[in-house]
Amino acid sequence: MTIFKAITISIGDELLSGKTLDSNNAFISKQLDLIGIPVIKKMIIGDVAADIKDSLDWAFSQSDIVTLTGGLGPTHDDITKSVLCEYFHVGLKLYPDLLAALKDRFARRGFKFSESNRSQAEYPENATLLHNPMGTAQGMHIQHEGKHLFVMAGVPREMEAVTTGQIIPLLSILTKRFISKIDIYSIGVPESTLYELSKPVFDEYSNIKIAYLPRQGMVNIRVSFPSRSIEEDHALSDEIYARIRILKPKNIYGRDEEELPVLIGRLLLEKQATVATAESCTGGLVASLITDISGSSEYFQSGFVTYANATKMSVLGVQEQTLLDHGAVSEATVSEMLTGTLNRSGADYAIAISGVAGPTGGTEEKPVGTVYIGVADRVHQNIKRFQFGKDRILNKEMSAFSALNLLRLLLEETKG
Repeated sequence: MTIFKAITISIGDELLSGKTLDSNNAFISKQLDLIGIPVIKKMIIGDVAADIKDSLDWAFSQSDIVTLTGGLGPTHDDITKSVLCEYFHVGLKLYPDLLAALKDRFARRGFKFSESNRSQAEYPENATLLHNPMGTAQGMHIQHEGKHLFVMAGVPREMEAVTTGQIIPLLSILTKRFISKIDIYSIGVPESTLYELSKPVFDEYSNIKIAYLPRQGMVNIRVSFPSRSIEEDHALSDEIYARIRILKPKNIYGRDEEELPVLIGRLLLEKQATVATAESCTGGLVASLITDISGSSEYFQSGFVTYANATKMSVLGVQEQTLLDHGAVSEATVSEMLTGTLNRSGADYAIAISGVAGPTGGTEEKPVGTVYIGVADRVHQNIKRFQFGKDRILNKEMSAFSALNLLRLLLEETKG
């Protein structure tokens, strides 16, 4: 079997200066690894024509597959397409359908169409276009002396869409290696603990690859294996997920497309129930996560951002004496926030959060990262104290996802 090797190249002066982190090369490497294509080198270069050409020369000499991200925008510093035309000695081809779609896009948004945007409909003549559903810069596939070059926009969400939707399926056919995968989601359990718990289970399976991907207090376990048939792949995926989830059901909550906000929506729809939120330190992030999901108007009732104590009292009915006796960051305050949220919104379930996001405001009793999170229905209340770290943004994100997980547990406990 032919072993294909790959080199990834990211273009951008902002990447070299450190102003922007290069996440594209890492994402592409993970996707290629899933189908058995090792990345042997990663390169970051500036917006310099000679450097782009030199990197392509070297990459083609060392590998079979080259990916190139960045420089596909409509401004003067986006030179990738013109450099590719020079490199391959071809001209630009105008795609009338893309141009018409661009003009329509601008018209619908009330913007004037500038001639500089015309470049978004022009691509090297030797390129096969790869549809980009997230933006106007299409991806490209160029074959060169038996080698394959894939070119994408540098915007991560656009690059990810083209990589997973276009490039990986094409390369799977090319390499004759079809890989199935399952993503298993967890929260509130360290990566090392998850590894120790799951390793004995995974060791029973041959020919599978495991990757532990931590983020924001959560860990995603990615399991990949050679595909056989749809039925066999589904059966193996279901079996693996069931065995892993049972190890820590309070922390391992979902798989594949069913991340926490999606799972919360499904559970609420199943119960024909609604939820409302009251947030202090998270500033509306929980409500934002819930309403990121299309169709959330069916179950999201309302969101209160009660940052100040006066607002907690006036909007949610928190007692002044409670705040004086216990403070805003306390179980007692969150309990009254929950009651007030249910009463004011009429929702079936409530989430309430109050904490010290930092980096200032902590005390010896309640240091930075102290957060009280509660969930409730008309009968039950569950309030927990969490101790996160010193990073303000990370504390907000971890608080929001921890709140969703507490709601998930309450919804699952009260099924029926």
